[in-house]
Amino acid sequence: MTMFQKGSGDWTQFRSTLNLAPHDEFDLHFGKRDRSTSYEDAMAEITGIVERGLCDARQQGRPYVMFVHGNSTSRPGQTTARSQVRNFMRSKAATPLIERKHCIEHQTVFVAKVRQDDLRATS
Repeated sequence: MTMFQKGSGDWTQFRSTLNLAPHDEFDLHFGKRDRSTSYEDAMAEITGIVERGLCDARQQGRPYVMFVHGNSTSRPGQTTARSQVRNFMRSKAATPLIERKHCIEHQTVFVAKVRQDDLRATS
């Protein structure tokens, strides 16, 4: 049993099929890093970006957000933007923020279905 739906084809299709606005998309391609920030620190920042993005989307009632992480070109076990996104989405911290069975795991992006039900009950 898989935790997420599998997406295929051109990832940009999700912009139109899910009616994503520009603020619903997070580009995690940082390009060349400032030498003062280590690779490990840059990868650690990704988890924070993902969590804040999901929290903000939930607060604003946005149904989906998309994290563009790109293809993994590293060896197995390497830390990449893709692995950071996927690790967070599988974590307990993501449970109150997403509906896993409606999330889409694609080769180059992760589309998260934002959980709204608990937020309305406590507002």
